[in-house]
Amino acid sequence: MSKTAWSETDSFQAAGLSFGAWAAVVAGLHLVLGLLLYEPTVFPGGDNADYMILGESLRSFEGYRDLHLPGSPVHTKYPPAYPTLLALLGWIAGVPLFKLASLALTTGTVWLTARWGQRLTGPVPALLAASLLAVNPVLLEYSHYVLSEALFTFLIMLCLITLEPGGMDRDRVDPGAANPEAVEHGAGWRIFALGLTAAALAFLTRTAGLALLIAVPVAAALARRSRHAVTAGLVTVATMAGWGLFQRAVAPDRASYLGQLVSRDPYDPAAGTINLAGLIERAALNAWTYVSEVLPASLTGSSGGSLLPWLGALMGSLALIGWASRLQRRVGPAEVFTVFYAGLIALWPSVWTDRRFLLPLLPLLIVYGLAAARTLLGHLSGGREASWARWGMAVLAVLLALPAARFVSTTVPERMACVAAYRTGTPCDPPAMASLYAAARWAAANTEPDAIIANRKPSLFFWFSGRQGDLYRYSTEPQLVLQGLEEMGAEYVVVDQVSGTTFRYLVPAIQEYRDRFQLVYEGGDPQTLIFRYTGAPVTAVRPEVAPEVAPETARVGSESVQAARHGQTGDGP
Repeated sequence: MSKTAWSETDSFQAAGLSFGAWAAVVAGLHLVLGLLLYEPTVFPGGDNADYMILGESLRSFEGYRDLHLPGSPVHTKYPPAYPTLLALLGWIAGVPLFKLASLALTTGTVWLTARWGQRLTGPVPALLAASLLAVNPVLLEYSHYVLSEALFTFLIMLCLITLEPGGMDRDRVDPGAANPEAVEHGAGWRIFALGLTAAALAFLTRTAGLALLIAVPVAAALARRSRHAVTAGLVTVATMAGWGLFQRAVAPDRASYLGQLVSRDPYDPAAGTINLAGLIERAALNAWTYVSEVLPASLTGSSGGSLLPWLGALMGSLALIGWASRLQRRVGPAEVFTVFYAGLIALWPSVWTDRRFLLPLLPLLIVYGLAAARTLLGHLSGGREASWARWGMAVLAVLLALPAARFVSTTVPERMACVAAYRTGTPCDPPAMASLYAAARWAAANTEPDAIIANRKPSLFFWFSGRQGDLYRYSTEPQLVLQGLEEMGAEYVVVDQVSGTTFRYLVPAIQEYRDRFQLVYEGGDPQTLIFRYTGAPVTAVRPEVAPEVAPETARVGSESVQAARHGQTGDGP
């Protein structure tokens, strides 16, 4: 970026406010919308409960353990950065504070996007990009989830703006300074250390952060900054090796991410693995799904419509043009990260093609897209910064923001009603999850404190019941499912309505060996069932286990299972 461009940014004024003030206003808009869209209920996915349980384990000085699993084993799936944050916040308050922390992080992401965009494309497109992100339905949704996406996206933007060429205001240094060469090549090692730390923390928040952790030394090498490249490379190797060695030492038999990457369907082990040709085909199909469906849905909040693929193609093309244009001038960590991360999510199993994985790329795609639009409008105006070109940018942003604004306007009343319902003890949980939570509360009052209960959402079930348990085995062989229950030490199993895997794997085992399962609870709408697993033929229900269940309901077999199966939902996340 030229010094002239910096001067334009510094002198930017609109309605008496500087660029920095407008960036704060846009971030404030996101904060207000996030509060209006606040959802007090627990996210039904289950990952949030995993994080909160890990935070509780750290806070109670029990180590980094899955307290909800039988035996409370050391956890090796999720890196520890986000649970550590929850552990610290948990000293002050619980779930509400966790949610507000997510909102603070997404608000910071909006502000960082404005500052990063200003360095790439100037103040007006940067503010438009930040405004689009501020009202983005996906970012607003994850602003109140106790999930790692908010922290992960914030750390990515913090790293990119810190390590961005020009990120240390190099272009503002007087060329006649004592050592301009040192400034140009990053004499500010403290700034570089901050960006590198953010990259390492991003990896320690989500393993997908390896795309950023690798992008930093690669970008430094491409920019011929050998000292930065070597330093970043050493930090990258040390961070990845440290987490990898911990996983290997604690759980050497645990399935690796590579194993999940080459699986056809992680929810169907019988489907087997995929070969190289299949991996390439999957990447192409996933890339098109992201462009034609996930990207436009993420921008608008809409999941249907004949125009969405065209909108996705338009925004995808503009983002690609903006990225390529940036690449022609200089290669920074953002450009390398975009390629690595996009490739990573394209290779992932198709069942995980989702907007949550696209979220870390959204700020970059929006900025790149508007940068390209600014360039194209500039060409149409004969290369001049004509006022109509800026108006064209504004019109484009408004057209993109209208669907998101409609999402906000229709969702706010619903969320406010849910907050009111939550205060009266009737939270707006999805019916299948409300039924599962009710079964968990029953288990808390009617089973032994050390009872092991197999179910599809073991961490959420533990959160509401305090009873340990694990997933039933994913196998279409009933004997293998029962073997898994024996190995787990399961005394109960839950037939839920939150996942199709329950009826694919667990229900056939119950039907095949119905004399080993004793119905002790059924309730909710849709219905959730709890069976006691005896491992031997059943004769009667123990009244001390389920005193309120009438003898005539203590039946086992297809009648109760088929009743529960009616209205089942699809696979959970």
